[in-house]
Amino acid sequence: MQSDPASLARVFWLWLVVPRAAIYAVLTAVGAVLTLPLIPLYILMVCDIAFFFWQAMRFQRAADAYVSGLGSMIPVWGGYLALLLAASLMSAQWWGLGLAAYAPPEAELFTDRMDREHAATYALTVSEDGETLLFSGDITFGLTKRVTDLIAANPNLQSVSLTSAGGHIYEARGVARVILSQKLNTQAVDACNSACTLVFVAGTKRSLAPGASLGFHQYALNFATALPHLDLQEEQDKDRAFFRDQGVSPQFLTRMFDTPSAQLWSPTRAEATTAGLITP
Repeated sequence: MQSDPASLARVFWLWLVVPRAAIYAVLTAVGAVLTLPLIPLYILMVCDIAFFFWQAMRFQRAADAYVSGLGSMIPVWGGYLALLLAASLMSAQWWGLGLAAYAPPEAELFTDRMDREHAATYALTVSEDGETLLFSGDITFGLTKRVTDLIAANPNLQSVSLTSAGGHIYEARGVARVILSQKLNTQAVDACNSACTLVFVAGTKRSLAPGASLGFHQYALNFATALPHLDLQEEQDKDRAFFRDQGVSPQFLTRMFDTPSAQLWSPTRAEATTAGLITP
């Protein structure tokens, strides 16, 4: 009785190679886009292992029939080698999917956590008409970048509304430079104190909403030991020069930092207008 070599080849390619290649491709694609939950992972793994054993037995029956008629073991040993390779690939793939399923969630990067925590201390949005940038809260790390990004994404912005007790002077300077370069107007809609006034004075046109105020005091360091070489007088003089360049009167400049850092001086609307803080 003659065996049919084509029958062994058909079983090898159609019932072993093609299905294994398809399963491998599908699981690779799934693993690249999502992490399988444990229960579906176990169910699919058991099904795949059972299917593999069925494939192996199907090949073995074809190999037995082939050897009994022809007597050559070379194609059969090639098939066994392919089964061994398929089993190795299957084991490695399910091992990788299992590791991914059991892997702990990625820890949030320290920089991302700090950005998130800082952003939680203020609100920064754009008005419905797309013309006003609305800011309220602390002036803190990362604000300059967020303001820059929002301005770039909203080309129709014309003004910035401000409500803030102040914050980080270097971030205030950064935001002020952005406002100045974009020639935006500014308006204090409530209290705009300390570092907020630096952002306010950067506006091309500057105004106070009814009930709003500006507050000034001397600079202070919350962590003086961290910046032992920082000269507060020099920092005040830098910002005093910026106010001067924005058209604020010399008389006001000599008084703006007279109030101790623990207190606050708020000029009246008339004083702010006379000083040039508010523009016509």
